[in-house]
Amino acid sequence: MDFFAQQDHARRQTRLLLALFGMSVLVVIALLYLVLAPVVYAFHHPMLKEAWWNPMAVLIMVCFLLGEGLLSPVHFLKLIWNPHLAGWVALGTLISIALGCSYKIRQLLRGGPAVAELLGGRRIESGTSNPNERKLRNVVEEMAIVSGMPAPEVYVLDRERGINTFAAGHTRDDVAIGVTYGCLKLLNRDELQGVIAHEFSHVLNGDTRLNMKLMALAHGLFWPTIVGRILLYDSSEAPEMGESIFDEEVPEINRPLAPLACVFLIIGGIGAPLVRLIKSLICREREWLADAAAVQFTRNPAGIEGALKKIGGLLKQGRLDTPFAETASHLYFVNSRHEPWFGLQSTHPPLKKRILAIDPAFDGRFQRIHSLPSHDAEYDRLYEESVRRARAEAEAHPER
Repeated sequence: MDFFAQQDHARRQTRLLLALFGMSVLVVIALLYLVLAPVVYAFHHPMLKEAWWNPMAVLIMVCFLLGEGLLSPVHFLKLIWNPHLAGWVALGTLISIALGCSYKIRQLLRGGPAVAELLGGRRIESGTSNPNERKLRNVVEEMAIVSGMPAPEVYVLDRERGINTFAAGHTRDDVAIGVTYGCLKLLNRDELQGVIAHEFSHVLNGDTRLNMKLMALAHGLFWPTIVGRILLYDSSEAPEMGESIFDEEVPEINRPLAPLACVFLIIGGIGAPLVRLIKSLICREREWLADAAAVQFTRNPAGIEGALKKIGGLLKQGRLDTPFAETASHLYFVNSRHEPWFGLQSTHPPLKKRILAIDPAFDGRFQRIHSLPSHDAEYDRLYEESVRRARAEAEAHPER
């Protein structure tokens, strides 16, 4: 491995990330101004003679301005331009993004273990008696020896039935590798070795450090969406595809807080597509390189190929249930959510293309894999014990 070439590549990627983030902040400010300015103008220039607080008068004026914007955009921009409002929108947006980034940076100071615990991970002890966990630790330690780096902490996401993995950390000394329960139970040793080798490639190429920066910056743009969901549903989890507010399983909306929640969701909705686009531009290319490096490390293309095929044949694939799946979507082995916009903003290349790059003879068909049960008594117990230990540690060390 050319160390200096990797360093140059990492610096170029960091500069690209900062440039894309800066452009995204400017776009958010401009779009937020275009949302607020017509409303402010309508309050000050009601079309009807009623008082300024009349909702119907304001609505009519906003509709008029929207029509003006479609027919004569230049005149519309001149009409709604307000330098004082633009300054306050820019200042408020910059402060909120800075606070969101600062909060996430502080939350991730401990590196990979902080990310793993955020996602609901349970650390696997070195002396575990569970055969699946022991197999995982052995594979991780083997890959550490092959790559010439210290063995990282290993975590399992007990509540996740999809097949997925991740690696996170600021440096090689604070890296953590995590696997889902589905990955632990459904992959054989060769397949597990293939996906772990993929994650080690990200560590060696400096991708994990860049991913941590991206995670913090993305939170600055995405946090209003999380706040809006909490205010509306008392949960930060995104609704599943096809889910309706009229479904019985969906939590009841907090009606008193609904207007405020909608404001946060609108603000977050402006930044969310930009966050996904940045992740897509930064991450997709590196997945191809990590797949190739996994084959090089293991000398066994069938390992990572078999894992990708099992993911394609599983109904849940690599999707996660944690409410932080979107926040960390760029860390995973495969997509952790449904592919948005026909895959245009996907953080990972399509499964079929990744398999074809390894095996050109692949016919594009996935063999159906039986899903795991939604609950497992042993792992539910281990998960609850892990949560209790984490809470006790947080209370004992509040400065963390």
